[in-house]
Amino acid sequence: MMENENFLNELDKMLEKEREKACPECLKCGWCCKHTVCYYGEWDYERNQCKFLTNENLCGKYDEINKIEEEMNLEIKLFGSGCCLNYSNPDRLKKYSKNG
Repeated sequence: MMENENFLNELDKMLEKEREKACPECLKCGWCCKHTVCYYGEWDYERNQCKFLTNENLCGKYDEINKIEEEMNLEIKLFGSGCCLNYSNPDRLKKYSKNG
């Protein structure tokens, strides 16, 4: 039984490392909110981006969304998962090279 638990713990660690590689840290470049909206967003047709995206590329509904998801006790949340749109993302690449 202990051997199975050790195996599962090691497997969890391995999977967590792979998840980190798959979705690196968000650099707040705004790319995702300039191409589509999340479940909580609304499209601004004049600006061609989510209407809640601020000039600093932050989510204007961040606190509200976190509160909702906290109350729902969600395991996977909108924020904190990292950037899964990191390939061929010119905004991210520019910001990454500036942050060096």
